[in-house]
Amino acid sequence: MYYWIFMIIAILAEVIGTLSMKYGMTHASSIGIKLMYIMIILSYSSLCIAVKRIPLAIAYGAWESLGMVLIALFSTLLFAEPLGAAKISGILLIIIGMLMLNNGIYSFRKQP
Repeated sequence: MYYWIFMIIAILAEVIGTLSMKYGMTHASSIGIKLMYIMIILSYSSLCIAVKRIPLAIAYGAWESLGMVLIALFSTLLFAEPLGAAKISGILLIIIGMLMLNNGIYSFRKQP
């Protein structure tokens, strides 16, 4: 459980860092860019701790894909970016893919 907390921190820090980058570049804000650097460092550091116990395919897949889903949703709310049928379908496919990857990793381990 301890390592999953770091996994959640890694994902949230990546999302905050990426959204801060967009904010910093569209509003000419050095605070957004500085926050981006801090969050990216926190994200990678937390991911390093998480992969000590979480399989790498699961950790990296969750970090990237769940981060991408959250970024797509929050960029719609914060930056008025469109969220059409294609993006929603992509988000659903990402979630289905993560579930399949997770199931495949753990079912592989259980076989003799």
